[in-house]
Amino acid sequence: MRALYRCRNNVTDKDVLSAITVIVTRFNVAGLRPHDMLIHMGFKFAARARSLRGMKRFLKLQRERDNGMSRNQFRSVIAKFSIGHRGLGEIRNGRWRRSELLQVLVGFDDDAGLPMEEQYHLGSFLHRQDWQYLHGWVAVLARCKASDAIWEEWQQWKICDARQRPKTLQSHARMNTRIRGDYWFIEQMAYSGDIKRAWQLLGESDVPFERLKSRVTHRLLDHLEYCTVWSDAIAAAMLRKYDYELGIIEKALGVTWEALGEDGDGRHVLFRDQEEALEELSAESWTPSENFGFPHADSAPLSTEQEQLLHDAAEGELVERTHPD
Repeated sequence: MRALYRCRNNVTDKDVLSAITVIVTRFNVAGLRPHDMLIHMGFKFAARARSLRGMKRFLKLQRERDNGMSRNQFRSVIAKFSIGHRGLGEIRNGRWRRSELLQVLVGFDDDAGLPMEEQYHLGSFLHRQDWQYLHGWVAVLARCKASDAIWEEWQQWKICDARQRPKTLQSHARMNTRIRGDYWFIEQMAYSGDIKRAWQLLGESDVPFERLKSRVTHRLLDHLEYCTVWSDAIAAAMLRKYDYELGIIEKALGVTWEALGEDGDGRHVLFRDQEEALEELSAESWTPSENFGFPHADSAPLSTEQEQLLHDAAEGELVERTHPD
């Protein structure tokens, strides 16, 4: 197993996947049972190599063994899809085709007619009552723009025990299982591009607008026609968004605002050569935000380290009320 992992220093992930496939095939021909870890490595490297065929083969083997999939294995496979913000997996292997990744997630073309217990797409291994499975699952659906699937998961989340009877989260005094879940669904629905439903989720949730991250509120405020709730916090967020976007325009034009008094009067002044600024603005490579390389600017992080600690937080006692302080 270690040798197969070390191979990555010299060969591609597709080559490692091919080697694992050959080993498993030879075991089968000899009438021997491959070790479970070899099957696990198979679907992980298939995920890395963006191989629909490989995912089908090894997930089917996992189902035939009736082993299920542990939370760590499930999360590991989703991580290997490289849907996060760092993009290292995409630099090495490129991106999944959306149509193929959706097959891996919600149903292969040739297993749709099978009984539920015989289906072997990744969703068939999901344990919805366990947040360690569910939060990564919702995130990968968002990256596939599968808002209908997220909406279906939201309907099930609303009636699940973790939301109906929320528990405290250790080391997170202002959070509980209900608020954590509601927040994550709102955020991921926004990332999926379905802003109308994201607003609807906000209206049905226990999450105040001011608790949302700025990258989420900016997406929501771009489509106020779908707003389902209103508060002073939303009005204040609109002003902050206006100030942020105006700052981008000012920077691009090479000007800055100089206040002349407390009554709001002032003027714009140049802080760089305007001809140079306009020339830079006309370049095809210009973007309104800082671009530090891969991935693309519209990619949002899957989960920061702090957020991952929240997802991994141990559950405590039942709480009597679900609204945050």
